[in-house]
Amino acid sequence: MAESVIVVCDSCGTKNRIPRDRIDQGPLCGRCKQPLGREQIFTAPVTATDQTFDQEVLAHRGGVIVDFWASWCGHCKTMEPVLSGLAKAYAGRIKIVKVNVDENASTAARYRIMSLPSLVFFKAGKVVDSTVGALSRGEIETRLKPLL
Repeated sequence: MAESVIVVCDSCGTKNRIPRDRIDQGPLCGRCKQPLGREQIFTAPVTATDQTFDQEVLAHRGGVIVDFWASWCGHCKTMEPVLSGLAKAYAGRIKIVKVNVDENASTAARYRIMSLPSLVFFKAGKVVDSTVGALSRGEIETRLKPLL
């Protein structure tokens, strides 16, 4: 069986199972028939700013993990390869967004980020979980299961 990804339709929110080798062939949503494509499959963390946070996170119908980080934070640097690996492993199912707190203080204040790294888990634009400190991949995967 070919490896597939689950793509959440931006139009209606339906989860669609698409074989990875067919993503570039213009698949359509099984429910509303709107086009699905690579732009909906996040295989790397996405950077958000104060200006783009609502669009990148709150408007996304699926699950999102937001990594609040800073360049001077050693534990944040250790989380980077873990989150990149998760973005690849859960492509099409979970979106991972990074927010630099030094450059985006309004968003950090909005979510009361006081310690780094902080992960905030969203589903359909609502906060469902949060954690502070570096976590292993397994610990993050346990926390992201409700987002799937």
